[in-house]
Amino acid sequence: MPPKLKSHLIAENAALRARLAELEDKLANRPPGRGGEVPESDSTERKRIEGALKVSEVRYRRLFETAKDGILILDADTGQITDANPFLKDLLGYSHAELLGKRLWEIGPFRDIAASRGAFRKLQEKKYIRYENLPLETKEHQHKHVEFVSNVYRENGTKVIQCNIRDITARHQAQEALANASKELEKRVDERTAELLTANRLMKKMLDEGKRAEEEIRKSRERLRNLTGRLQSLLEEERSRISREIHDELGQALTALKMDLSLTRRSLVSGGLAKQSEEIQESERAVKRIISTVRKIATDLRPGILDELGVAAAIEWMAKDFENRTGIGCKVSIQGVDKISDTTIGTAIFRIVQEALTNVMRHAAASRVKVSLEKKGHTLIVEVRDNGIGITEGGIAGSKSLGLIGIRERVRLLEGKVVIHGAPGEGTSVKVTLPDGEGASANA
Repeated sequence: MPPKLKSHLIAENAALRARLAELEDKLANRPPGRGGEVPESDSTERKRIEGALKVSEVRYRRLFETAKDGILILDADTGQITDANPFLKDLLGYSHAELLGKRLWEIGPFRDIAASRGAFRKLQEKKYIRYENLPLETKEHQHKHVEFVSNVYRENGTKVIQCNIRDITARHQAQEALANASKELEKRVDERTAELLTANRLMKKMLDEGKRAEEEIRKSRERLRNLTGRLQSLLEEERSRISREIHDELGQALTALKMDLSLTRRSLVSGGLAKQSEEIQESERAVKRIISTVRKIATDLRPGILDELGVAAAIEWMAKDFENRTGIGCKVSIQGVDKISDTTIGTAIFRIVQEALTNVMRHAAASRVKVSLEKKGHTLIVEVRDNGIGITEGGIAGSKSLGLIGIRERVRLLEGKVVIHGAPGEGTSVKVTLPDGEGASANA
């Protein structure tokens, strides 16, 4: 039952009873000598008030009986249950007789939240208690999750406590399913990472064995370039595949669910079921939040803008997202580049800029960064420059600088060049020169 409607009915009921009592007092205190007859106007008014009072009580009772939330009415002084609606009895599996006259904490499902008189006194003092997700157990030992809200008000001059209990088991199960799906995704990523680590160990072993002879070194390095390129290609393909599955299958299913909920809500509104419509609307909001989370996961794996609009648009989007997340000003300058036909080169440029910005965020302590992409003839020039603390020579060549190592490896596979420069207090720049596609290595 909506709280506003409940309060309106209670106030209406109280006003009618007060008016009826006033009229009764008036009739009782009439001066003698008027023949003992009640004036017709007063008699008519009393009948009107009595009729309106009956209608008000019937309306309240009808809402109480048909509500799709469980409702318990308690005596505010003793805590004894004085009434329970049919929905609550069906939800918990207790009969009306099993509930009536019991105290709240004497009923199995509620022992965890009202295990003592102290809890009841707290409710009496605060006038309001709310539990967002309360686990209950029915009489048949089925587990339910509910929202539990209780408040105190006066009814016919007596203080009562109304407990509203909403079944959110389906919503809780959906949240658990999403959490399980997220764990499964993490597991799959971990498995892929383990495969990549195994491949990296294999690459190192191949390099060590290739040192036996110059020709063997050359052949070994060529094989390693092929393998690394293939691994990077497989990684991007896997990212794209997982991103598409999340976006297309899970995203479409959630969107369809949201549309179904919207149609159901409209149908309920047209049928005059405002309370049920509000419950459906809350579910719509929850689905909308889940859709946003799914979209973010898919975008983090591989942004759709990279495939749809090209690397130039993707870099602008990434710079704006970087600025919003970190607060570091990020300016983008793109000249002579619209969309690169070679998707391998476009992906490589995007990942190089992404890795460079990650290094700025983690290590540079910068307030500004500039990203530029320029095409000169058949050459693409990418540069990321910040105004941070500056990288040291040891940091440039260090074996632990995995981000820079990854950039160099991508550039080498595409037969390009990379220059990393930094000085204390003068910031850092990462400049990459790549062929525009015609001179790129087939390994990429």
